[in-house]
Amino acid sequence: MAVASDRYVAVAHPCQEVHVLLGMDEYPYHQFTETFAGVVGSDPMWNDGHYVCASAVDGSVALTSNLRLYANNDVLDGFVCLRHDGKQHNIRLSRRLRSDMNHLGVGPLRIEIVEPLRVLRLVLDENQFGVSLDLTCHSSTVPYMGPIEVNRQDGRLLSERATYELTGGCEGWVNVGGQHCTLERSSSSFFRNHSWGHQPGRGGPRPYGVPVPRRRVPGVRQWVLFHMPDHGGFFFEDPNGRAAAGKGAILTEDRIVPVTQVDHQLEFYEGGRRVRRGTFRLVDIEGMQREYAFEDLGWVYCQGGGYFGGFDDGLGQGVYRGDDHAEGEVWDVSHPTTVIDQTGRSFEFDHDWAENFTRVRSGTAEGLAHYECVVIRQR
Repeated sequence: MAVASDRYVAVAHPCQEVHVLLGMDEYPYHQFTETFAGVVGSDPMWNDGHYVCASAVDGSVALTSNLRLYANNDVLDGFVCLRHDGKQHNIRLSRRLRSDMNHLGVGPLRIEIVEPLRVLRLVLDENQFGVSLDLTCHSSTVPYMGPIEVNRQDGRLLSERATYELTGGCEGWVNVGGQHCTLERSSSSFFRNHSWGHQPGRGGPRPYGVPVPRRRVPGVRQWVLFHMPDHGGFFFEDPNGRAAAGKGAILTEDRIVPVTQVDHQLEFYEGGRRVRRGTFRLVDIEGMQREYAFEDLGWVYCQGGGYFGGFDDGLGQGVYRGDDHAEGEVWDVSHPTTVIDQTGRSFEFDHDWAENFTRVRSGTAEGLAHYECVVIRQR
């Protein structure tokens, strides 16, 4: 017996076992004997999704966004955190994943894979939070996929994640605060990655296992994706010594050149927690040196998207909150580290995590960077 809908077909066998067929199951790319509705294993941390950022070169508008599936929790959630005029507008959304697995969206938010690895569209339809957008992201470089990052402690698998990175120009519009902002490919950039695997901090709390000791090495952690007129690139540094995506790479339209050396000088706002400006120099495997100077355009806290237990219930991302759920708020983020919420309460996040957007210059060329610079402090 087959029961059809516009999204999937559920095939029930005489033994009452049900398999959900998706449109993707027409393609001969299966990796195990289940449809694309299932994943190997039952870990609630297993997730798969897209992280998309964009900014105008003048810093007038900048955003981070995420859309992520938690197949074993039967949850899809997403967010948009958008900075404009010193305010951060947060929208957090969640829904039950099945039976609408083909739809890469939740509530007013969706992504469309227009051309795989080349063009992606991010849409936030009109909603009760007063923010909407429609941006098309055009990759100008080949994607870079780093080594699979595996983290084990005493034999326990704590995380295992695959990631590829893309950057380029974007075009479209954003409506926020009663203003219509137009973005053009010549004066804005996007930065995105697609990651999947087992990731701690996602899929809900883990209350029953032995706690994992947190290894907190003080220092500066940097994950930087940048877009210039004739190339893109990234570099990664971590005081914990993780090689997450390699040292870095220069990305062009048709090749990847690994980076072997990163030097930088950073200047922070008062308090030493939020980067203000600086320089970085990248040396690639072919011996070419490239020097860049950058200046901050503003920051976005992903806490507003549900990171670090950021949903109202404190349970974080990948948790079932009903078949359809929406929440959000507006923060004053005009100060480099102090946040003021809608009630007038001021506070600081102790984890220091924020995504800076920066203007980048190299010679006469100008571009943009998603500059995640986190000062990890000793506790």
